[in-house]
Amino acid sequence: MDKNAVRRRQNVLCIYFSGFLDLFGVSMLLPLISTHTKELGATPTITGIIGSTYGALQLFSSPIVGQWSDGVGRKFCLLFCLLASAGGYFLLSFSTTLILLLVSRIPTGIFKHSQSVSRSYLAEVTPQPDQSGVLGTFNAASSMGFILGPMVGGRLAETSGGFYKVALLCTVIFVLNAVLVWAAVSDKVSNVSRKDNPSMGTNSKDSITKPNIGEDSFSLKQMIQSFRTFDWKNLWDLFLIKFCLGFSILLYRSNFSLTMNEKFQMSPSSIGNLTSYSATVAALSGFLVGRISKVFRSDAQIVFYMAAFQALTLLSLSLVNDIRLYVICFTPVSLISTMLRVAAISLTIQRCGGKNVGGIMGMSQSVMSLARMLSPFISGLVMEVSVSGTALVGSFASSIAVIIMIIRSQEPKINTEKKVQ
Repeated sequence: MDKNAVRRRQNVLCIYFSGFLDLFGVSMLLPLISTHTKELGATPTITGIIGSTYGALQLFSSPIVGQWSDGVGRKFCLLFCLLASAGGYFLLSFSTTLILLLVSRIPTGIFKHSQSVSRSYLAEVTPQPDQSGVLGTFNAASSMGFILGPMVGGRLAETSGGFYKVALLCTVIFVLNAVLVWAAVSDKVSNVSRKDNPSMGTNSKDSITKPNIGEDSFSLKQMIQSFRTFDWKNLWDLFLIKFCLGFSILLYRSNFSLTMNEKFQMSPSSIGNLTSYSATVAALSGFLVGRISKVFRSDAQIVFYMAAFQALTLLSLSLVNDIRLYVICFTPVSLISTMLRVAAISLTIQRCGGKNVGGIMGMSQSVMSLARMLSPFISGLVMEVSVSGTALVGSFASSIAVIIMIIRSQEPKINTEKKVQ
């Protein structure tokens, strides 16, 4: 193994650990924010507005930060996102009023894109055949943080001033994460060859190496011009598919606790155990993504079959009324969503031909942010009609994605051209 391969491997492992720390810190704090908002005197409507602020900011900032990372380099962008997020969580540790709470959500809403930037970094330093396995392992490492975080945060929250302690600890974790990235991750790693990673462009500017200050430096004008160069004609259907698939699963999960309580009279502790079980399945699934993906011909085929499987799974969840059968049907959800997330990222990179990867990934993140904004509201409306309605509507949304893929093939054109040659 040559030096570049060794260094690349070290960087990948550091990004894995960074992803773990990221979601470990977030998951400690995330379940406590809505309760803290209500303790500060907010009505349910105000609580919803504050919660929507984060999603709204993510919607508009995702493509900008993604495009910015194309210009300044993944490492610098990741460092800035981690430190800016730490600043937001630090403000949150002093949020004794609703105004301070709202202000503290602004930095994280704008810059909490560390996961997306990390995936872009991994995709660019990994040969295309290995991308599914590497991204799957990253998701698994991040999921491990999401399993442990709520347990640590929940216990600490029960102490005096617990919320503020958790927010401060989250701040420290993000600062330490930034130090790890600064010290151990290189922005000068040689790219894998174009032969090993055909999804990457042929232009030397596609390198992950931070561009020299000067003609290649980042500017807002360059970013806007780059957005105009996106092949929207080739990508619009993929974005719509990702929206339908993301919306369907987010719709189901938005009021998951309420659904379990009303449908099966589950206690909060039992719901928490089921949530941890789901996170554990997601973590284990991440390690299996690489092996499972080899069964399929392409990432497009993975997305198609997983979308169909998701539609059937959500339909079964809307019909099952026995808790044991429900858990059995519920188990594949995490595997499906993990497979879809990884395959969709690889497919997006292939479809854009390796050009403007950060911008495309950011725009893709905006699509998911839009789904996150809409799903809680629509989920509440649906549950007014039926407690099982969210799973049923989610199944319908996934079915739309399947229909789109039947009508318009998602196989990357660059692959088709190579086969013809």
